[in-house]
Amino acid sequence: MKNKKTRVIIISVILVLIIGIAIFCVVKNRNTGNSNQTTGLAKIYEKMTKNNVYKISFELNEDSKYTISRKDNKANIDTYNNGTHIAETVKDGNTYYLIYSTNTYYEYENNDTELTQLTDEINEIITNNQDPAKGEEDIDGKKYRYEEYKDISYFAFNIDEDTVNKEVSTKFYFKGDKLQYIKTKIGDKEELVKVDLSYDVKEDVFEIPSDFNNGAESTGTTENTEDAENAENTIDNTIE
Repeated sequence: MKNKKTRVIIISVILVLIIGIAIFCVVKNRNTGNSNQTTGLAKIYEKMTKNNVYKISFELNEDSKYTISRKDNKANIDTYNNGTHIAETVKDGNTYYLIYSTNTYYEYENNDTELTQLTDEINEIITNNQDPAKGEEDIDGKKYRYEEYKDISYFAFNIDEDTVNKEVSTKFYFKGDKLQYIKTKIGDKEELVKVDLSYDVKEDVFEIPSDFNNGAESTGTTENTEDAENAENTIDNTIE
């Protein structure tokens, strides 16, 4: 009788162990599956926002390119657009528009909306497109993994912005986990932008050059001048 009870106990223990192991394996596989479903763009967003320190450059060609640098509560957008060099610096809660052709800057007090504009946009893309199309493509003879997000044109430079009744998408190309290119397609037109992302930002990028003059002081007014508005519009047209 004792042997029978002992066998029952042993069998029960074994069954419990088997069930426990099975549950563990199922949970582990689910977690692994969820991890594998994390997109490359989401990983980049997490890294950019973890310490809020990054430098990312977008280059269509030598005449059309811009770099966004951020460190904590400071940011700089340095833009070259068809021979024009301008910049936008955010620090101390204010925004400064810099015009290099005249060595002039204009200050907009209590304005730091550009500080998180890029990461806010990336977060919105990820949130609204949790299952992007994935594949591989060759660029200049090299194979890259891509993620394609529909109805996104934020990173376009000079491509037609009229998206009415047109197919719109953006592809992010990766080599490993590193973002290398972004391609925007609107209708039958497309634009390929080279990307360089790093996480090392020097403090001097946020400084206004010592030979720049305050445009408001030189004109004797605190109102936004036409030059300042043109600088703001050029920056907005390039990065939006």
